[in-house]
Amino acid sequence: MQTNIARSLLNLKKNLSNLKKSQKIGLVPTMGCIHNGHLELIKKCKKLKYFTVVSIFVNPAQFNNQKDLKKYPSQEKKDIEILKKNDVDLVFFPKTKQMYPLGYSTYIKEINFSDILCGKYRKNHFSGVLTIVLKLFLIVKPYAAFFGEKDFQQLFLIKKMVKDFNLGVKIIGIPTVRDSNGLALSSRNKLLNARGLEIAKQIYLNIKKIRNLDYKYTKDLELYLKKELKKSGLNNIEYIEIRETNSLKHPKSIIRGKTLRIFIAVHVEGVRLIDNCKLN
Repeated sequence: MQTNIARSLLNLKKNLSNLKKSQKIGLVPTMGCIHNGHLELIKKCKKLKYFTVVSIFVNPAQFNNQKDLKKYPSQEKKDIEILKKNDVDLVFFPKTKQMYPLGYSTYIKEINFSDILCGKYRKNHFSGVLTIVLKLFLIVKPYAAFFGEKDFQQLFLIKKMVKDFNLGVKIIGIPTVRDSNGLALSSRNKLLNARGLEIAKQIYLNIKKIRNLDYKYTKDLELYLKKELKKSGLNNIEYIEIRETNSLKHPKSIIRGKTLRIFIAVHVEGVRLIDNCKLN
């Protein structure tokens, strides 16, 4: 099966115009540096027999730090090889000037859940995420789109945007994919050296330890995890928060019957890593 590459909006439209009306499109938005986490999204899309479109675009609007944007890893040639091997139907490589033409000034702003967790530390990050996702939805017109639960807040906000705007796109979340040490797969992991990877794997190892502890108050459990992470060499902790899965509310008490999730962001040797995990 041939994998087509589209590098312009016109070329993308030409490829999609050849589809049968009955063929449903599945979209897997990425920023490249394809890893096994992305491949799980692609596998799910193909299993559902959708025409699989993978977009690769490092979105400048979601970076609040230009240094972070410049050092974001890229491997276009290798990505294309991987996607061809996995029988992706179409790869979309939009250029920045196509997505944000000169004079561009329209952005999505979600007002209730964008300034907590990652949003508290990355100003306008989720505005950039929601804007590019909405643009991709309008351009590709997918029946369904696939996102990983590693970026749980992002997944939550995209689902909310789809509901709020009546977009009609089916959002499918896929559980976090981890390496043999439990480290959540991320393109940013490529920026870590051997020592950094050794430290980073302590994130999930420590999260697993606390899942069955009998704590009454969320703050106490958060503080306990923070201490354990620091003992493991993770000294630059941005946040540790326990939130309700369905609402992202921050409860005072750990109550049975409520599905809770622990969220964490840390910096390891200058690389920002996030993770989250069900607590009960």
